[in-house]
Amino acid sequence: MPESPSGGEKTEDPTPKRLSDARDEGQVAFSAELNTAILLVMGFVMLMATGGHFCDAASDTIRFALTDALTYELSREGALRNLIIHHLPLALWMMPLAGVMLVTGAVISIGQVGFHLTPKPLMPKMNKISPITGFGRLFGMRGLMKFVTNVLKLTLLVVVAWVTIGEDLYDIALLTPELNHRLGMEGRLLAMLGIKLALVLLLIAAFDYIYQRWQHFQEMKMTKQEVKDEMKQSDGDPLVKAKIRQIQRQMAQKRMMAEVPKADVVITNPTHVAVALRYDREKMAAPEVIAKGYDEVAQRIKAIASEHGIPMVENVPLARALAKEVPLGHGVPPKWFQQVAQVLSWVYKARKAS
Repeated sequence: MPESPSGGEKTEDPTPKRLSDARDEGQVAFSAELNTAILLVMGFVMLMATGGHFCDAASDTIRFALTDALTYELSREGALRNLIIHHLPLALWMMPLAGVMLVTGAVISIGQVGFHLTPKPLMPKMNKISPITGFGRLFGMRGLMKFVTNVLKLTLLVVVAWVTIGEDLYDIALLTPELNHRLGMEGRLLAMLGIKLALVLLLIAAFDYIYQRWQHFQEMKMTKQEVKDEMKQSDGDPLVKAKIRQIQRQMAQKRMMAEVPKADVVITNPTHVAVALRYDREKMAAPEVIAKGYDEVAQRIKAIASEHGIPMVENVPLARALAKEVPLGHGVPPKWFQQVAQVLSWVYKARKAS
């Protein structure tokens, strides 16, 4: 089980933030073997497809250089004309090969790690030139895996080359001395050998790519403490968040208590619940709950109401229902209209009597 430098086993899967930060630093699962193998396969396929035309263009260029070019008078105009006429076809046949290889390399790299521009991998870091870090990379798991891959690759390449050449050795020995025929046959045999070797490399590269992804995932694993620390950094310290929520509740209660003196009546439980109602016929469709609370908050509402001469009515079911069902600043539901109207009617009569 991998361990963190700070101690503790890395038992937790990497979080998206961990993978994103590693990606910004240039730490991604990348197999150079896969790039090399696919480029070799594409290169040999392109050579087989365009090799004949390329050889013809190269032969014409060489033939011109060894014959007519020797008799031409050197001048700027003549050199430019000869370059365009006799050398441009050779360059044109090289362009498809170079273009396909360039596009293939870019597609493979983007396919492995995605498209993500970051300058951080280019920044100088001391651990990259540290001998201790270098020995760690050389003799660590990655170094061992690279050594095993190279040995396996060399062994398979030698075996495949030996078998392929052994199968074609008789045909090579019987080739006619005619140059064109011999070059064509040897070119075909070399191309087939190249494709076979490239396919072997591709097979090895596929396993290397799987291993690189697995190894990267293992290196990105986190300890339980690292996961907790990351959550604190991204979401905030739970203690700080709890303190913020407490302050917010206190401020909300202060604003609510400031509304109590504006109430028309306070309906109580009588000791555990208090609900303050206000009703303005011209502005409100129904009486509104402007303050409510339980236990200590209820006692504070009742104390403020008593200080400001707000009448208090004891109605246990109504107080509990309004405190539970009606949010602050909202009107009383229609099903409680009758009971609330009776309370307000009593309050208004008491005011007139006084």
